[in-house]
Amino acid sequence: MRPVASGLCAAAAACLLYAAFTHTWLANAASRYTDVGFGLRSNFQCAEGLTGTDKACEWMTNSAFIEQMRGLGSEAAKYTSSAFVPTGWITFIVALIAAAGLAAAAAFGFLKKPMTGPIVPTTPGLLGVMIGLITGCVFVATKPGPPGMVGVGLSFWLFGVGCVMGIAGAQMMAKVNKPPEPEWTVD
Repeated sequence: MRPVASGLCAAAAACLLYAAFTHTWLANAASRYTDVGFGLRSNFQCAEGLTGTDKACEWMTNSAFIEQMRGLGSEAAKYTSSAFVPTGWITFIVALIAAAGLAAAAAFGFLKKPMTGPIVPTTPGLLGVMIGLITGCVFVATKPGPPGMVGVGLSFWLFGVGCVMGIAGAQMMAKVNKPPEPEWTVD
């Protein structure tokens, strides 16, 4: 059970780290002329040039993109949400915390050392993925733009897989890697 739990924790940490730093949580590559992608903190828009051979990409933070859309007038402003930017940042932070906790739990499992201390690594890992599931879904649900502008991308799915593996791995690791119980009958 310990190798499976350690492997799940390590794989979950890798998925969460990948999702935290990529820019395809929300993506639209349907057009061969324009690519749009949103990460948890920033986004990009790439448009094909007139010659058809080069693509020019513009990067900006998510908060700058929301302000830019709101500056276009009330029609574009109705496609923005005040929850988009904060939930992206919260998801980014809890994904890093969860990945660190799960990686530490995996290291304890691979080394076959009992986790001791007031807070074991599985605790921030488990709390991080549970909070991240909520904030990640709110981030995706409050995406800017009209319907169909962007859809969920690979990073969101890997984040979801990482959260589910993290919950399972943290629970298994907490069960198999706990410190030995003291013997109360022996003085």
